[in-house]
Amino acid sequence: MNSPDTEPVLIGLTGGIASGKSTVVQYLLQAGYSVIDADKLGHKVLEPGNPGYNKVVEKFGNEILNPDSTLNRPVLGRIVFGDPEKLKQLNEISHPIIEDMIQKEFKKLASVSIGGVVFLEAALLIEANWHKVCQLIWVVTLEPAVAINRLQERDGLSQTEAQSRFETQLAPEERLTYADVVLQNEGSQEDLFSLTQQALQKLKQSRSDNLSQKPLTASRKSFYE
Repeated sequence: MNSPDTEPVLIGLTGGIASGKSTVVQYLLQAGYSVIDADKLGHKVLEPGNPGYNKVVEKFGNEILNPDSTLNRPVLGRIVFGDPEKLKQLNEISHPIIEDMIQKEFKKLASVSIGGVVFLEAALLIEANWHKVCQLIWVVTLEPAVAINRLQERDGLSQTEAQSRFETQLAPEERLTYADVVLQNEGSQEDLFSLTQQALQKLKQSRSDNLSQKPLTASRKSFYE
C-alpha cells in the first residue's frame, strides 16, 4: 500500500497563452516529474484513424484537410478562433476524448514519476473541466499586456489576432479562483524556476506530514508574499 507521500496525485498546471507554463514544465521535467501535455493529446485526437478525426471533418468539411488527408491545423485554427460557436463545437468533440486519454496517461505515469506526482499541462484545464480529475491546481500568471506581446512575437501574429486568441480563454482573475498554488511570472526564467522549486518543496513537505492537499490553498498567499 502506498504511503501518504507517495499516493498518486495529479496536479493541473494551467495559465493563459504565453504565461510561462512551458518554462515551469521544463523545470519539472528536469527535476524528474512526469508531465502530461494536453495539447499533444489534442493533436493525437485529430490524427487520421484516431478518435475525433472523422467527427471534426464531418463538422467542418474537407477544407480543413491537407492533400494527404491530415488536418490543416492553421486553417482549422482560423475557423474556430474567429467564431466562438465553432470553437465550442470543436471542444465538444475533442475534450471528452482527451479527458479519457489524460486518465489513462496518469495511471501509466504515476508509478514512475517522483512520489507518484504527475502534472497535467493544459491551457484549457478549467474551461474543459479537466480540473475535476486533478487533486491540485497550479496556475502560472502574467500581466495580460505582456502575454499578448509574447504571443505576437512567438507565433508571428498581429496584435488583433493575438488579442482575439487571448480573449477566447478564461479571464486571468477567474482562473486564479481555482488555484491552489500561484506562480507569478513577473521576472526572469530563473525567478520562475525558483518559484516552482519552492512550490515542489512545499508540496513534498505537506505530503510527508500526512496533511491533505488542500491546506496549500490556505497557505498560498503567505507562501508568495
